[in-house]
Amino acid sequence: MTPERPFREWPLEQLAEQAMLHPADAGLLAALAAEAGCRPGARAKAIAARIGRLLAESAMRERRAEEARLRATLAAAAEEIARLRQRLAAREAAQADPGPYRRVHLTPDAPAWLVAEVRRAFRRRYHPDGQADPARRRRSEEVFKRIEAVFAEIERLRGK
Repeated sequence: MTPERPFREWPLEQLAEQAMLHPADAGLLAALAAEAGCRPGARAKAIAARIGRLLAESAMRERRAEEARLRATLAAAAEEIARLRQRLAAREAAQADPGPYRRVHLTPDAPAWLVAEVRRAFRRRYHPDGQADPARRRRSEEVFKRIEAVFAEIERLRGK
């Protein structure tokens, strides 16, 4: 057999039989169709056309399989996106209500000494007696009361 026409010695029936036995092998079908197309006669042309249809069907099956794989990948990606959106919404909801710890830049597992130091620092900064201007004094008093309420809530949460 020559490399250009490996099926040159095969009779037409054997070419058709091999095409029917391997309908999913696009490379083999293409080679068989090329060989049948080189042969003279109406029977050879009919076999070449039949092999060509098998080749087209094989290509269509491959395209459908690829589409199915892509659809499955897209479905998995859509599920992952939905899962990530849910996690993001949960995190945003958790951050919408910061809770007493986040209002004073602490975490729930902060040690007691750190909570006490942060409370002292807020008291030093926002105590109304440190303000001479009456407008600033009123504003400082409002902030001081809110901060004290936050630390009272933290103490309540810690069970003191």
